[in-house]
Amino acid sequence: MKLIQNAPNIAKALILTGMLGACQNEKVAVVNPMAEQAQRHDFQNSKISAESKLIKDASRVLAYSGPRNLLTKETLESYNYYIEYAYNGQSISGTRYQISTKKQVEKNVYTLNANGLCIQSIVGNNFKVTTVYEYNENQQLIKAYNKSEPNERLEFDYSDETNGQAMLLSVTFYDKANLKIKELSYSYAGLTPDIYPVNPEYLAAGTTKYLPIFGRFSPYLVKMVTEKEFTYHPFKEYTSARLYAYTQYADGKVKSIKATDVKSGNTYSSTERQYSSAMASN
Repeated sequence: MKLIQNAPNIAKALILTGMLGACQNEKVAVVNPMAEQAQRHDFQNSKISAESKLIKDASRVLAYSGPRNLLTKETLESYNYYIEYAYNGQSISGTRYQISTKKQVEKNVYTLNANGLCIQSIVGNNFKVTTVYEYNENQQLIKAYNKSEPNERLEFDYSDETNGQAMLLSVTFYDKANLKIKELSYSYAGLTPDIYPVNPEYLAAGTTKYLPIFGRFSPYLVKMVTEKEFTYHPFKEYTSARLYAYTQYADGKVKSIKATDVKSGNTYSSTERQYSSAMASN
């Protein structure tokens, strides 16, 4: 939760967005080419079949339905919520409910362009933030900013490779005063292919982890993330880093992810993934 405490409003809004997964009643869903493209944009690049779907990521349970096998539900019982997603033309809405009361907690709306990429999101109920998203010629996210406070933004930097091989190198956070308050740097030692991509772990709070509507961040699995935080008056810089280790199924999909703090060697998190298609033996 450290990121929430120190991030500007746009980052807080993105974090709240990321708490949404996906859920949708198939009987009322409007499934159209735009929605399908938003779901399949990155998966096509990775040659993921319609039958091969991530159904469990740590304690999050994902479900899919409909003729195009779209993501229909995310449930996180330990946090007492589930999400419903509805697809309508060039927009996707995500509504979060408490499991215990069925009470609506929050509704977010994502507007998509002709390529199925999110170009604007409106997040929150009482606290609403409109975020605008910009992409480069490779359809990779390069900027996300608060529409009412444009200085409050995130900027994304990539390597120079072409043909879908460009890798996310860093993400920089700025506040309303245009001060840099955080920077995340990524490394990809070994260049292990990411067969089933989701939005990056550190960015998932900002881009919804399981809907590929923000472009492809990298074709490879992240090996290390270095985080720098900046404070002012007086100026101070704080640095931390995490290493990521993976196990994989026989087909190359990630089976487990272990994140370790570089300085202490302590395990920060350990995640298991399961997929709907038949996995080969361990």
